[in-house]
Parts: sequence; structure tokens; C-alpha cells
Amino acid sequence: WAVRVTTKKNAGSTRSVLCGIDWLTGTRTDDDPSNDIQVANKSLGGPINNANGGKPDAALAGLGERWELEQIALRLWPSASTTQGLVTALFDLIEQHEIDIGKVKKVRVGMSKVGHDMHSTFPRYKGKFEALLSAHYAVAAVLHDRELTLTQFEPRRYEDAKLRAFAAEQVEVREDTALTGTQTIVEAELADGRALKVRSDVPRGSPEKPLTRAQVEAKFRTYAQGRLDDARIDEVVGCVARLEELASVGSLMDLLRCA
Repeated sequence: WAVRVTTKKNAGSTRSVLCGIDWLTGTRTDDDPSNDIQVANKSLGGPINNANGGKPDAALAGLGERWELEQIALRLWPSASTTQGLVTALFDLIEQHEIDIGKVKKVRVGMSKVGHDMHSTFPRYKGKFEALLSAHYAVAAVLHDRELTLTQFEPRRYEDAKLRAFAAEQVEVREDTALTGTQTIVEAELADGRALKVRSDVPRGSPEKPLTRAQVEAKFRTYAQGRLDDARIDEVVGCVARLEELASVGSLMDLLRCA
């Protein structure tokens, strides 16, 4: 059968195309097996019309070279989008400098108006939700634990007296009108008089600053622990590394199923 979904002048709509597909699939649900369509070839013909402002050159630009999946942000940490810049700055700080948490007098955080308005009001957070939003707690957790995972957002951790005191008394969060979006400046004042300062303009995991394979693997290993055994985790990592060689992703899905 030929199913027309446009006019003779090749005018039509997405709705008409969907109606045509619906008709085709409907043949397999009636009581007459003789008209069941097994294979359907769909094509739309006709001259290209750019009168409505279409830009075919833009649609084809970078074809085979630019991938939309690479524009997806992959978060390393389970905190709010607008705190990802802050957490990036904190990890930059501890990776660039040897910091003894016992010698930190004060941590000053500069955030954009959006970041400040959303995350500066919880120095004395109450419960998990406020801990997730609190810039003060993020600073305390990262500097004390050198990590920020779901573990840091469990009651036994965010209710810790030392973390609570540090967040409320040793962290200052202010608005910096020169910053926008997730841009963040972190300055740590130490007991010896030194001031260590870092700035994050783009958070880790954003399209402009993509995660490395090692970072993605480390995150997977962190959250797979307790759900998959070590051997299974290694198999998954190896399988993903050979993804393009797999005959079917079914083998990977089987590995990811928890016992």
C-alpha cells in the first residue's frame, strides 16, 4: 500500500505523518491477518523549500564532526546545578594546595547573584534538603572529607557537630556582582596568614569542561560499590571501553543488573 501523508504539492504536517504511521501499525491489530504490514518504508519527497526561513546549511554544519551528546553536562557531584561551580573551585583548591583543615581560619565564597540568592541562606541548615542547597555545607564537607558523594548527604554526616560548626562559623558566602551563572571564587584564609584563592568559571562536567574517562569511571565505581561486586564492576568498565566492538548491548545490560 502507498499511504499519502502530504498533499499533491507536498504540503503537510507532523500530525498527518503520525496519522499515516498509526494507520500502518493498526493493520496488525485488526482481525484480518492478510493485510498485516510486515515492513514499511517511509519517505517524504518534493522540492526543498526554504521560504519559511529554514537553514539547511546550518543543519548540516559539522555533520559527522560535532556530536550533540557531547553537549550534555555530566555532574560529578550530587548537588544543585548552581553549586557545581563552587564545588569545582573547592576541588581545584585542595588539589592545588596542601590544606590542613585544622589550620583554616575562614573560607570566603563569592557567587553570582543567582548562586548567592539560592545557596547563601543555609549556614545553619536543617535536614537533607537544606544541606543539599547550602553553600556553607558544601564547603565544610569538601574540605573535611575531600569528596562529595551521596554519603555526605546522609544524616550521620551532615549532622556531624564539627561540620555544622565549620559551616556556620567559618564560611562566608557573599554576592560578587562581577560573577555570572555558576562562576565562583573561593578564598581560604589560613592560620599562618596565607590566603589561597581559586576561581571557577566553568564547572567540571560541563560541555566546555568535559569529564575525563577516569573521572566518569571513578564516579561509576563509587556508586556501584555495594550493588555489584568488584569483579562485576571491572567487567562493566571493560565492556564500556569496548562498546563499539560489542555485537549487542545486551551483554552490558546483563552485567549492570544487580544480583
